[in-house]
Amino acid sequence: MKAELREIPKLELHCHLDGSVSLKYLEHQSQQQGVAIQLDKVTVDHHCQSLAEYLQSFDEILKVMQTRTSLSDAVVDVAEQAVQDGVKYIEIRFAPAFHQAQGLQISEILTAVCEGAAAAEQTFDIKVRMLVCGMKHHSDEMNRAIFDSLRDHKTLEDYIVGVDLAGDEAASPTTEHEALVQYAQQQGLNITLHAGECGCAKNVYDAVRFGAQRIGHGVAAFKDDDVLEAVKAQDVLLEFCPQSNLQTKAIESLDSLDLQRLLKENIAFLINTDNRTVTQTNLLDEYALLLEHKLLNWEDIARINLKAIDYIFANTATKTWLTQQFEVEAHEKI
Repeated sequence: MKAELREIPKLELHCHLDGSVSLKYLEHQSQQQGVAIQLDKVTVDHHCQSLAEYLQSFDEILKVMQTRTSLSDAVVDVAEQAVQDGVKYIEIRFAPAFHQAQGLQISEILTAVCEGAAAAEQTFDIKVRMLVCGMKHHSDEMNRAIFDSLRDHKTLEDYIVGVDLAGDEAASPTTEHEALVQYAQQQGLNITLHAGECGCAKNVYDAVRFGAQRIGHGVAAFKDDDVLEAVKAQDVLLEFCPQSNLQTKAIESLDSLDLQRLLKENIAFLINTDNRTVTQTNLLDEYALLLEHKLLNWEDIARINLKAIDYIFANTATKTWLTQQFEVEAHEKI
């Protein structure tokens, strides 16, 4: 099954840089930097009790992601993993504020990840773009400064294509961030928002109401028909991460994901990994799980990936290239 899944051209739109760097990368950086990390603390399994517990894994990982080289290498590492899943286009998100422990400036961090994206594209058959995360528990002032840095570094716009607000939404609901979202919109930034990961459908509704183009996770929308209708009306794509959602208890079981309903109602969604290493997953595993539970079929997988091209934050030329990749693949199977 995995070999056949790999052959389907895929996109990934919800993948965190720090949570997805490989164990091999972490071991190498630990040795290179002389920084001890406990690898048994960077992954979680089904025993995880909450999103807050899940997020503790990142403290260990971030110890070795505080230099320009480690950041550019991290992007290459994650892109290489995605290529092995048959991914043709990936948007990797990262929070600059988490990489300043050793004094890196925001501009240096942005440059480093863009250098990594460029190196990955030169090495592998994949398009790599980056999303900048503000953090919900940080001040609006801090998050605005990060968004401003994108405006001040226009040379990065080929690789950095949008922004996100991430973090523990139970402690910081979407409604508290309307002004910040509006500010990002005024800067002309593409926006995806983490919402509906902690059981609150209103967070999804507010994210849609504020103008988010995509919703990270969004699984709570299944609890409220009006919220799903709003998602459809505004043509917002939902970024699902099934195994991560099971671990964080965002969903009780895979049956909570009524993907066939979304397909019938033409509501856009895509399957993603969220955090490849923390969750101990890859995109092939995610799709295989959904196939086994009959939540998607093979045709559905090709269909949702093709449809998702319309929702990526890259430019028209990249969308055209991706569409051609899908057409070539379809032609070869005839």
